[in-house]
Amino acid sequence: MAPTYDSGKTYDSGFRYTDGPVVAVVLTQKKKGRIMATNAVPDNQDELLTLAEDMADGLHTDGAGVGIAQNTEAVIRATIAALRTTEAEFGAAKDARQAAVDGLQAADDQAREFLLATKRVLSQFLGTRWSTAWEPTGFPDLSTAVPSTQEKRMNLCASLKIYFTANPTREVAAMGVTAALADERFDALSDGRDAVEHRTREQGEKKDARDAALLTMKKRARGLIEELGTLLADNDRRWHAFGLSMPADPNTPEPVESLTLALGATGVIVASWPRAPRATRYRPFVQIVGVDEEAVARDPVHDTTVNLTGFTTGQTVKVYIVAANDDGEAMAGPTEQIVVP
Repeated sequence: MAPTYDSGKTYDSGFRYTDGPVVAVVLTQKKKGRIMATNAVPDNQDELLTLAEDMADGLHTDGAGVGIAQNTEAVIRATIAALRTTEAEFGAAKDARQAAVDGLQAADDQAREFLLATKRVLSQFLGTRWSTAWEPTGFPDLSTAVPSTQEKRMNLCASLKIYFTANPTREVAAMGVTAALADERFDALSDGRDAVEHRTREQGEKKDARDAALLTMKKRARGLIEELGTLLADNDRRWHAFGLSMPADPNTPEPVESLTLALGATGVIVASWPRAPRATRYRPFVQIVGVDEEAVARDPVHDTTVNLTGFTTGQTVKVYIVAANDDGEAMAGPTEQIVVP
């Protein structure tokens, strides 16, 4: 006989109990609508910007007719501009930081050379082995070796300025061993380290700004998709005007519509194509005429441009692209060919 419990009560086991036998409550998770499933917002920034440009174009031609009120063309284009601007500023900040790092490295190399020269000069006065006579110079770690860390090299330069100021007869200007040069090397290292710290902080701030703009762009793209979902029927072909799939479309991607081949560096062919609806990746197929019996698949890519390599002068190469997503592959796109010069 099945156990019975007080009517209407629930317990930690996840069952709801009624008078009579135990009845299991089946909890079902609400499925996402096809709108979001078939029109996922890309995580890749380039793909996201491409989608956003398509959305803005669709808003320009059909936004008013559809009745878009929140994520308008002006809003989407402003969001695109903000993302592109912050990405450019982030790139400039990375370049500036690298320049600061290179400058610090140059200053450190010069400091190392100065310290090597100083060691040779002082060895004539203090001997080649460590002794207490070396203490006033500031050489660390009970050693006459040039320090292995940048911090110790910088501080040794500061100490040597004091040492040579107090012992000017041990300066050898012809070898670049002077108090003034020790001070110059210290300042260059100190300033270089400050510059790297400043540029690193600036790069982080620019990255944060870019990431915020990227998040806003994703939110706007999702917002437009949701807004369209309330205004358009699942089979309304105006979905396509916004670079999106109709929710009534099949889940597999559409084929790539066109393909452009151009010559890159020696032995490299640059293939580019427009984004295919619902595609999340693309696989290039390449056939070298007279060498391959049929087209050979290359590694899939997530961008809409790829550098194809491994060709030699005089070869005729045919290429086509197959769009794909987790639900399957599209038909092959158009085949184009090019001759490698």
